[in-house]
Amino acid sequence: MEEISEKKKQKLYKLKEKYKVHENLIIARQARKTLRFIEKNTTNFPNKYLILKNKIIETCYNILEWIYRANVFQNKEDKKEIIVQIQMLNFYLEEALRKELLSNKKFLNYTNHLLELDKMVRSWFTYEKIK
Repeated sequence: MEEISEKKKQKLYKLKEKYKVHENLIIARQARKTLRFIEKNTTNFPNKYLILKNKIIETCYNILEWIYRANVFQNKEDKKEIIVQIQMLNFYLEEALRKELLSNKKFLNYTNHLLELDKMVRSWFTYEKIK
């Protein structure tokens, strides 16, 4: 029985090694950090605003997905989609602030994370144009 679990461990290790390249992508790491930060701090939204909460979290995941897509396929349209998703997330957060679901302090923290991510993505575009 111990042998089976060792085989599973080896398979998981091989799988992890295969996708390790994406873990080192700094922009994806920042997006994951932002996603976790926002997801953790939006848990107390009232059920009345469940759709807004879901849109915020879904958009966070979409940003991360588009970062991976842009990195793998090197498609200009995928990179543009990242910016669109960041802008949509900013809009959803503004709506949450307007509806008093977020404090000004949390909103500023969120937007600082998004601003940092936006700067990283745009500098990535500039770097890619130079190459």
